Amino acid sequence: MPLNYSHFQGLPYSQKDLYVQKYGKFLAQRWHENYSIELYDLGSFYCERWLEQECRTQEQLRAFPTDACLDLYAPYLHQLHY
Repeated sequence: MPLNYSHFQGLPYSQKDLYVQKYGKFLAQRWHENYSIELYDLGSFYCERWLEQECRTQEQLRAFPTDACLDLYAPYLHQLHY
């Protein structure tokens, strides 16, 4: 059953991660300092997966209830239409 943003936010990290892996549609990747950031579409909301490249700390997930986050990915999303 698809989750909405509020239900997703209430999950423990491990379940969020599994949900993104199972239902997330990869849209784009960007870099911020030493983080690789992947954007996933989860139907009614979006989620970023932050992967720290030097220390290999646990990745972080950041969910967005609206498409406002897409502005950060505009240059990368246009490349997907080739």
